[in-house]
Parts: sequence; C-alpha cells; structure tokens
Amino acid sequence: METKKVFEWIITPTSPPRYLLRCSKCGKKTEYYCSEKFRINAQKKLVDVWLIYKCENCDTTRNIDIITRMHSNKLNIDEYELFLDNDIKTAWRYAFNKDVIKKNRVIVDYSKIEYIMSGDILLLEEISNREEDFVEFEIKFDYDIELDIAYVIRKNLMISVSQFNRMIDNDIISTYPSYTGKRLKVKYGQKVIINRKKLQSFLQELFLKR
Repeated sequence: METKKVFEWIITPTSPPRYLLRCSKCGKKTEYYCSEKFRINAQKKLVDVWLIYKCENCDTTRNIDIITRMHSNKLNIDEYELFLDNDIKTAWRYAFNKDVIKKNRVIVDYSKIEYIMSGDILLLEEISNREEDFVEFEIKFDYDIELDIAYVIRKNLMISVSQFNRMIDNDIISTYPSYTGKRLKVKYGQKVIINRKKLQSFLQELFLKR
C-alpha cells in the first residue's frame, strides 16, 4: 500500500497590488498605491464604501468601489466595523479581489509585489530521505494572488528552471489540478506531489554528473 505525507506551503504577499490609473493632476496614467484606508458614506440607510488609492507621484486620491448603494440592513455588520477601523487585512483582501478589479476596470501591476514562502519548506534531499512513497504540499494563501504555479514550486524546492522541467517530464513532480506546461496561476488548495523513489533516482543521477 502506497504511503503519503502531507505538508503545507503558505504564500504571503508583502504588499497589495498597485493600480494603473489616469491621474488628473499628473495628466497621465500613473501607478496608484493602496492607502489601506476606506471611505464610507451613509445616507438615508444607503451605504457606499470605497478603498482609497493614491497616486505615487502626487498623492491624488482615487476611490475604488467596494460597496455601492447597499441598504444598511443588508450589510455585514462585522465587516462594516472593519471598514470603520481601516483594517489593513480587509483593505488588502479587497485590493487583491478580482471582482473588485473587474468592477472598477483597473489595470493591475503585480510586478512590484514580493512574496514570502513559509510553512513546510523542505530540501530535495530531505524529501528523498523520508519513508513515505509520496510527499504532498498543499498550497494556501489569504488573497487573490497572481503567481505561476511553476514559480511557486521552483521557489519552495529551490530548483532551477531546467531541473523543474526535467522533474515534471519524468513525473517526479506532479500537481493536482494538473500542470500542463502553460503559465498556469496557482490556485488555493492546489497540491504539489513528489514521487520520492523517482526523486531518489534523479538525485543520484545529478550526483554522478558532478
């Protein structure tokens, strides 16, 4: 009977995404950064909530629609308190939210975001020395991040692009949902599966070539 050990990889961005918006003061499209603050307007039981973005050049503000003309009796009271408190995690969640991005028709710049990889980070040698037939890593994160699954695997296993491609081609690494060789984005709960016996053979081959 085949055996398996399950670990976790956790991906944490170090900043929210920037938006490319036209700045009325600068007279051109500029990068706007998330202020991590909300603006709230409540009139006659109708509530609007915006996330405030600021131009990186002149701090001109732009309101990003979060809630529009919602009746107060339909509000999530707990979340409304987070808006009032300018809760940073809530601001980031909406800054990354794909529905919010689509609704506001903004162009998003993810390129300046760095990511911290944490959880169970194991070297290939450590995986190879385990007793289980398969070692599985389940990927988790709090926001709608835009990262290639291939990048996540290479970063966490500390392998090169060529090593990654060889390990995929030889079924040492597999994913669920499956990796097809395209620039697929990582999904919450996606699993990266390592065939330990095949990994051992791969590492032995590398050692012999040194």
